[in-house]
Amino acid sequence: MPMIDVSRKGPIAIVRYDRGGKANALNLNAITALTEVARSFEEDTETHVIVVTGTPTRFCAGVDLSDNELWHQDADAVVRHHLMSKGGAMCNAWARLPQVTIAALEGPVIGGGAVFALSLDMRVMAADARMRLPEVRLGLTLGWGGLPRLTALAGASRAKRILFADTEIDAASAERWGLADAMASPTEALDTALSLAREIALCPPLAMRLTKRAIDAQADMSRYAHADADQFFLARSIAERARDEPIPAKDRG
Repeated sequence: MPMIDVSRKGPIAIVRYDRGGKANALNLNAITALTEVARSFEEDTETHVIVVTGTPTRFCAGVDLSDNELWHQDADAVVRHHLMSKGGAMCNAWARLPQVTIAALEGPVIGGGAVFALSLDMRVMAADARMRLPEVRLGLTLGWGGLPRLTALAGASRAKRILFADTEIDAASAERWGLADAMASPTEALDTALSLAREIALCPPLAMRLTKRAIDAQADMSRYAHADADQFFLARSIAERARDEPIPAKDRG
């Protein structure tokens, strides 16, 4: 079974990401596949709206911390930096598409999965879905362009609260704070997103594409994330060193 399934209903494409376990976390293979799917839409002039969803019970529980292909702790710094930058390339590939993109969110939407959802144009969240961005509590920075996107949508003070307090955001709060554009009944996020997609697809496609590009030029703050891959790599390296270094005898309990 493929990890990514793409189906089409006229001008609307549905992209389903299902890793088949592992809480639908993003490993290197998933990041690569999602990047390739995004790039396949770049020259697609027949598709005007894209709905991205996960499994019926979860969107994505973050980045797979156990995937050594992604982290390669034993590799040199250049290789590791390159690998850790792939998630940002994935999010940017989706953010720059000419089509309108909508995330249909069920269940956990955590860490890198939440950052991926924030890179799309809109989000429909099931009433029982939950979003969290625990990176700072884990000693990391919020990479992949997530920090400026979160701040642009929720505002500076809420972004700080979400990150520093490891706030779990329910669907009602997400909608109120600008992180979700619509709520759906449990298990119905995809149907609600498709209903929104059909409304959007009524727009003349050229006018829609030109308007999306103009709005993004005004509002997209991801251009300020120029060093976030460097910051994430540095924070991850420091966290690994702190974890692996033995505790001095004088500091042991």
